[in-house]
Amino acid sequence: QGRSEPDPEYAIVTRLIRTATDAGLRANPIAVINLYVALKSKPLTILAGPEQSGKIALVWSLAQVLTGGDRLQCQMMIGHAWWAERSSDVSFGARTQTRFNTEKIFALIEEALQPANSQRVYLACLTRISPAELTGYFSEVAFQLGHGQIMRLPGNHLTEPIPYPPNLLIVGTMDTSRPDWPDADLHSQTTVIRWPAIETESTGRNSQAQALPGSEREFLRSCIRSEQAARLKLHRILGWWPQSSPPFIEIECLLRKHSVALPDSVRDEVLIYLANAWTRNGRGLFDSAHPHNMTMALDLAMGQIILPRLSATIRHSVTLRKQLGEALEGRFPCSAELLNSLT
Repeated sequence: QGRSEPDPEYAIVTRLIRTATDAGLRANPIAVINLYVALKSKPLTILAGPEQSGKIALVWSLAQVLTGGDRLQCQMMIGHAWWAERSSDVSFGARTQTRFNTEKIFALIEEALQPANSQRVYLACLTRISPAELTGYFSEVAFQLGHGQIMRLPGNHLTEPIPYPPNLLIVGTMDTSRPDWPDADLHSQTTVIRWPAIETESTGRNSQAQALPGSEREFLRSCIRSEQAARLKLHRILGWWPQSSPPFIEIECLLRKHSVALPDSVRDEVLIYLANAWTRNGRGLFDSAHPHNMTMALDLAMGQIILPRLSATIRHSVTLRKQLGEALEGRFPCSAELLNSLT
């Protein structure tokens, strides 16, 4: 038998893990791949976790793999003007930082919308954001993306709306261990990732790696952003619908017993995340075995998509929290950990 052709998208995540490791990040590969799958699924992502845990190093590693760290395509920005606290005019410093960040993002939007750049990835990273940036650059942008256009960013309101380029990714890092924001607009277009406390040897910003040839085009070709495309891909690879898997049915039945129904939009988001957990060629990104890859992806999808929507309900129902814990424990560690934090 001849050797099988290498999978170009699997090569991207392999390079990403190696680049992150070279940058000093000592992370579980699943956590690294999760960022990649999340950005395939939605254009906005928040990495929330302890300070100095490698969040910025991970984003920079992804930027290097996809773009080689090209400064015209990737902008790493100070998200919040913490530095202004040491100045005589804190509000002026904060406004200045906001205007600076907004102008950079609008410049990236302009470049990303150029037809000649449609196969290039553009990335804006707002580091160490505060609740103000969470609202202005993520919740409000997510609301606008629900209408397919963007008209304002903090400090700048356009006279006419413009399309949001599908090749632009916005990532924010936030130093918090409890990212609990039951904001429907935010979650509709943003994946909130609870980044664990990870050992790092450096920030990784001083390292420079070449882009993996063809990675930008492959990443963009591989992005699934619609429910219909997700269904077609999953049926092609698996031959069955993920909703028919026993764990998914069990969780939905449990929620219905407590008069909690998942909106169709949330179910669609889960399907889209699951579809993006496989390469275009049908290889699992978390695990080459389909059942294991599905279990890992479903665990992360429940923790990042379903449970955040239910945080208020879970807090007010001890019985629901207990029964969900029993359903998740041992099979879905990421979701079980998030559930335990909702107290």
